[in-house]
Amino acid sequence: MFWADQIAEKLKERKLPLERVDDMKTPSGKIHVGALRGVIIHDLIFRALVDAGVKAKYTYVFDDHDPMDALPATLSAEKFGKYLGFPLNTIPSPKPGFASFAEFYALEFKEVFNKLGAKPEIIWTSHLYKSGKMDQGIKKCLDNASRIRKIYKKIAGADLASDWYPFNVICQNCGKVGTTKVYNWDGKKVSYKCLPDYVKWVQGCGFEGKISPFGGTGKLPWKVEWAVKWQAIGVTAEGAGKDHMSKGGSHDIASAVCQQVLNYPVPYPLAYEWFLARGTKMSTSRGVGISAQEISEILPPEILRFLMVRTNFRQAINFDPGGETIPDLFDEYDRCGKEFFEKGKEGDFGRIFELSQINSKKPEKPVAVRFCQIAQWVQMPNMRQKIEKDPLLAKRAKYGKIWLERFAPDEEKFEVKEELPRAVGKLTPSQRQLLVKIANELDKKWEAEKFQNTIYQWGKELGLTSAQTFQAIYLSLLGKDHGPKAAWLILSLDKEFIKKRFKQQ
Repeated sequence: MFWADQIAEKLKERKLPLERVDDMKTPSGKIHVGALRGVIIHDLIFRALVDAGVKAKYTYVFDDHDPMDALPATLSAEKFGKYLGFPLNTIPSPKPGFASFAEFYALEFKEVFNKLGAKPEIIWTSHLYKSGKMDQGIKKCLDNASRIRKIYKKIAGADLASDWYPFNVICQNCGKVGTTKVYNWDGKKVSYKCLPDYVKWVQGCGFEGKISPFGGTGKLPWKVEWAVKWQAIGVTAEGAGKDHMSKGGSHDIASAVCQQVLNYPVPYPLAYEWFLARGTKMSTSRGVGISAQEISEILPPEILRFLMVRTNFRQAINFDPGGETIPDLFDEYDRCGKEFFEKGKEGDFGRIFELSQINSKKPEKPVAVRFCQIAQWVQMPNMRQKIEKDPLLAKRAKYGKIWLERFAPDEEKFEVKEELPRAVGKLTPSQRQLLVKIANELDKKWEAEKFQNTIYQWGKELGLTSAQTFQAIYLSLLGKDHGPKAAWLILSLDKEFIKKRFKQQ
């Protein structure tokens, strides 16, 4: 049974009136593809729950109330450096047409995962605070600050001062939230200071004030905030990357706050592995890795979704678009599709194919031609008509061109030379004879597969090995000793051009 279905069956046993699956991300810059893995993992659990007959909802939280704690590499320090420490939802958008910095990056990411068929209800953390939905949890946490300090000590070994409170005010003077420390709570208002040296990445203004912590005037530290959001939203299942779920980490602290302070059941946890780009963990705020938008431009939605679906959540995905990674991914998708149409969704491969679809419509049958073959065809002038006749081939051809232009190794690329290549000087007399033979037989009506076998037989009759036979064709047309299937290449080109070239040796 596919892993998401196993989890759904386990959750079904709880018989909750509603399973609310949730995920979250801070839109602190261009969001990397690693965050996309979390979106799809949670979407799979949601879909599996629905398929199991469980009433379920899927929500996605954008933490737009967090401070900007690092400047994205793509932004001007002169223009945006002054906003370090400010809540992301109060910082101007890098481009016009968006309410804030946070909205710009969040909606860019949302557009990508919507295209992949994940359509959770979007929740903004700033709205949770401003609407008052976080107020009850804020009060409980401030009332139980001593208990939370003990939780940090026990779980993370952190010694917090006796005047530390789990809340950061948005400074009434400078507008920063990352530089303020609350040192007192009287049951109605918090007293705070905006400290110049509270964090290393930005200076506070030195202001001191007193304010109600309710209605969006500040925020909880995120490990505590995580627990309060679970309760405010009603989350029953939420996973996170393994770094957050490690012993003594963020999830352990949030879980303890959830149970000991809020008296709310910890949502079903799921620790998943990272999505690595060429072996490197990605970071949104530091701009490390491939963005979700970038990868969505090099892979069609169902293939990008398949990349996430096919890999068990406990296994890392190490994606390097170079070499044969992309062709292999397309071919594996097609193999799973073949099993789905032959055997249905009972086996894992069929189920993986079904869950890789971006909507509930009947899936299209997979393409019968391997990706590398299509990538060869797009380089053959006369294959354009064949490709354009088939919508599925045309779609694959688009991504075949992208792969060739950006990621394919040199041996996969070829260009028919307009002039006779110098490399033909390497041809043996028998190879030259073969080329003349092909030219003389070219006017016959050939089917590509039969022509390929016939060329091989002609070469054999001339004492040539298979490699020598086809090398003669490649040297004459491409100027190198390798290329696509020779018969397909020849038949894709103008006959008179081939005759002239092969008799020109």
